[in-house]
Amino acid sequence: MEKQWCVLFIGAICAVAFWAVGDEAPGNTPSPAPVYAFYVSPQGSDDWSGKLKDPDSAGTDGPVRTLVRARDLARQVPRDKSVMVYVRGGTYRLDSPLVFTEEDGGTDTAPVVWQNYPGETVVLTAGIDLGGWQESEGGILETSVPALPPADSPLQLFWNGQRLEPARWPNRGDGQLPGGWAIVAARDEQQPKTTFHYAGDRPKRWSTSKDIRVSIWPHYNWWHTIAPVAEINPETQSVRLGVETPYGIEPGRRFYFLNVPEELDDPGEWYLDRDRAVLRLKPVDSIDGVRVVLPVAESLIKLEKARHVAILGFVLEATVGDAVVVSDSESVLIGRCHIRNTGGAGVRITDGRQCVVSGCDIEDTGLAGISLDGGDRLTLTPGGHQAVNNLICRTGQIQRTYQAAVQGKGVAHRIAHNHIRDLPHIAILLNGSDHTVEYNDIGRVCQESADAGAFYMGRNWTERGVVLRCNRIHDVAGFGLTGEAEPGSWRYETPFQAWGVYLDDCTSGVLVQGNIIYRVPLCGVMIGGGRDNTVDNNIFYGCIPALHIDARWDSYCWDLMRERFNEVKADQPPYSERYPALKTILTEDPRRPARNRFTSNVIQYDRDDYRGLSFAGPGTAEAVVYDLVPFDPETCVFDRNLVRAPGEIRVLRQDYGKGDQQLVEWADWKKAGFDQESQSGDPMFVDAANDNFDLKSESPALKLGFEPIPSERIGLYRDVLRRSWPAPQDSEDDITAHKTWTVTPGPVDSAE
Repeated sequence: MEKQWCVLFIGAICAVAFWAVGDEAPGNTPSPAPVYAFYVSPQGSDDWSGKLKDPDSAGTDGPVRTLVRARDLARQVPRDKSVMVYVRGGTYRLDSPLVFTEEDGGTDTAPVVWQNYPGETVVLTAGIDLGGWQESEGGILETSVPALPPADSPLQLFWNGQRLEPARWPNRGDGQLPGGWAIVAARDEQQPKTTFHYAGDRPKRWSTSKDIRVSIWPHYNWWHTIAPVAEINPETQSVRLGVETPYGIEPGRRFYFLNVPEELDDPGEWYLDRDRAVLRLKPVDSIDGVRVVLPVAESLIKLEKARHVAILGFVLEATVGDAVVVSDSESVLIGRCHIRNTGGAGVRITDGRQCVVSGCDIEDTGLAGISLDGGDRLTLTPGGHQAVNNLICRTGQIQRTYQAAVQGKGVAHRIAHNHIRDLPHIAILLNGSDHTVEYNDIGRVCQESADAGAFYMGRNWTERGVVLRCNRIHDVAGFGLTGEAEPGSWRYETPFQAWGVYLDDCTSGVLVQGNIIYRVPLCGVMIGGGRDNTVDNNIFYGCIPALHIDARWDSYCWDLMRERFNEVKADQPPYSERYPALKTILTEDPRRPARNRFTSNVIQYDRDDYRGLSFAGPGTAEAVVYDLVPFDPETCVFDRNLVRAPGEIRVLRQDYGKGDQQLVEWADWKKAGFDQESQSGDPMFVDAANDNFDLKSESPALKLGFEPIPSERIGLYRDVLRRSWPAPQDSEDDITAHKTWTVTPGPVDSAE
């Protein structure tokens, strides 16, 4: 129903665009049409009618100059008439967001559409273009800043769209790890969540700790934060942060200082002197012809309780916060936009229903790419928001964990046909029920973090009905601290603890079907303590193992799980009717990873000298097809799978409630009653070497009942809302190649 609504809504918008273009008749006089058209132009005047696309010859009428004036004119049109607002080419700087409310909306047959004038580029920016550069000592450029961003805002500056680094130490190319990191020397036992010790005496160069921040992974490889510095004590070589981190700061963890004026020494670094309102920049190259933008305003577009409004074809850039915010609205479409260089999310949708982000290019966001939140979890009423056919890359560029390309929360959202690349952490992050994730192409993710997956959800038995189907998931590596190499030094490694589909912390009732998962060396699907999950008709290539199942430990947060169960009264309607397995979960053993199914899958791997899950170090263990530690042999089903391995097919097995793990050969596994109709053999891929995993007609997998995956439908498609075409080519470097680094606290260098 929601997909049908989306098609009808987009069709209505296209019809509006068609009729409005009827205004392109010879001459400059508006032609009669069933659409009211208004025009905005940098050459316009807010004293004019806005009904002409260009100023008339007498200079007495023409387009309006500001978006706010066009909005106010559109409000005067009867709601049963469609409105098209064309914005002529140019850059429009907004000091505050353009806000749409109930009075700015349309109807399902007469929507209100805002779009760029055909063939012209419209840039809406929340930043200021800096110029008037003067050369200072050491090749540093300086300029005065007419407006300052909020003091606590993200540190952002863009050079022709490229995000620049605030003055930092160590520099990005220095240190012992990729990206330029110092290493925590020691834990502070008195204040472990706010204080840590560093090596060397570099901070002695710095005149003050005012406005300095620390980018740090305080403990686990799944949590990054940027925190203000309260004090640096060079005598004790300690840093005290202005906020607590969620975990104690441990030795061996990575960090760097940023916004340090004395460290302005590397091309592309900058420092904003707020007291003098002067920005200092070490240029990347010649400044001639370069657009340098400093974000100063929070957002660009806000829709609050709006209905049937479309925003099409704009470049939206340089925000301190989220570029587009849609709240408690219905049938809003954000399409064909290029959203870039934000401090917050690209598009954030909260509450409301049936809002769509389609065909956009979203890149270099400080937080998430698209955030969808809507529907009622108590009644399981759908929110029905959609993120469809978007190209999304480099999200989480400020907060580098849990800021996915697409985040879904609530009930019944659809995330489909997106092309997702180059993320530090998770690609798709879900909470809630009945979501559909399909036909997405996800690659080169989890590049800076670990204990993560391309897809992730967890820690709630009641968040069921999620479907992951026909996605392409590949090149998932993971990176992080793996342990102490020897006293005083630590080992970092890649690939490390990153998986394709991560059903973490008792995630249950998920269908994983028809996906192609390759170059994910550590695990295809990870089921962490959950039940009632079905993994069916997928292709796993180079995933060792293809499947992992475990159970959660005694000290796991079982009280929280029960609390979340009781919050929605999951043993009563509508939950007990929608998800019958919830009726008895608390009267059974809820810790048992029961009724998981792995059927009709195709698995091929070509290495036999490591066991994945944590790291892919050659020679570390024998490969296994399944890692089940433990699983429930009484209720879990394995059958009709086709496996090709370089040597003996093995299963690592531990039965629930029993302590001993067993490395079981395939024949013995089958004798135990599993994979009775499964076979070993060549799947006969069309061209696996070039990532074509379609099956030849004679493939034995087809004889086992495998349904061909419509791979041609995966990823972006070309339509009237698609911003760019085709999808960009991936880099050829292999991010899944095994690498290790041994690091010590330093010093990286000293003050002398």
